[in-house]
Amino acid sequence: MFKKLGATLLFLTFPALLIAQVKIRKGYAELTESPASGKKMEKISLFFDDDLRKDEAVIVKHQSSLSNYKLLIYLSSLNKQFEIDLPSTNDFQIYPIPLTLKNKALQFGYFEDGTSAFGRFIKLRYDTPSKKIKVIGYDSGYRALPTEHIDKSYNLLTGIYVVKRTYYKADGQTKTQSFTGKNDHFKNMVFIDNLDLEMFNNLDDVGSKYE
Repeated sequence: MFKKLGATLLFLTFPALLIAQVKIRKGYAELTESPASGKKMEKISLFFDDDLRKDEAVIVKHQSSLSNYKLLIYLSSLNKQFEIDLPSTNDFQIYPIPLTLKNKALQFGYFEDGTSAFGRFIKLRYDTPSKKIKVIGYDSGYRALPTEHIDKSYNLLTGIYVVKRTYYKADGQTKTQSFTGKNDHFKNMVFIDNLDLEMFNNLDDVGSKYE
């Protein structure tokens, strides 16, 4: 970059924006295709924390296990890598979907085989005050009956959750009932370090009275 100062050109130089790269441990490999949809899976470079260096996020798969997947996130400001297992509630095979980024929120998710297309979808955002990665949203969905589907969405910033039950009629018509509630127990309290199978199960229980 430069600007003109009289007849003199003053050059302004800035350091190149570096990318903090995730490190994939031995036995794992980057997942390049979604087993859920066949869509291309890509590593994401993003400005996720507070500095001017790009961070990275990627889904990796264990090379000798059918359902051993992890989400890896490297934060340059903390010089730290986070690893989140994508667990199956009932030890079924799982099918990750491509990572997405919207409004500085990173979403990852997956479906489970053998559970009527049960799926979990989690939104993450870097929290500046705590310097941690916060879980800000948790969605799930599954087929309750051959003619009924349940979708739940829980906003962990507000504590508000919505449960939708959709009925599929024989004539092709659908009818949806929606229920709204509030659960402050996990509001602004769940961070990436807390994301284990027990926490996933706890989040699954939010709004269960409407299922």
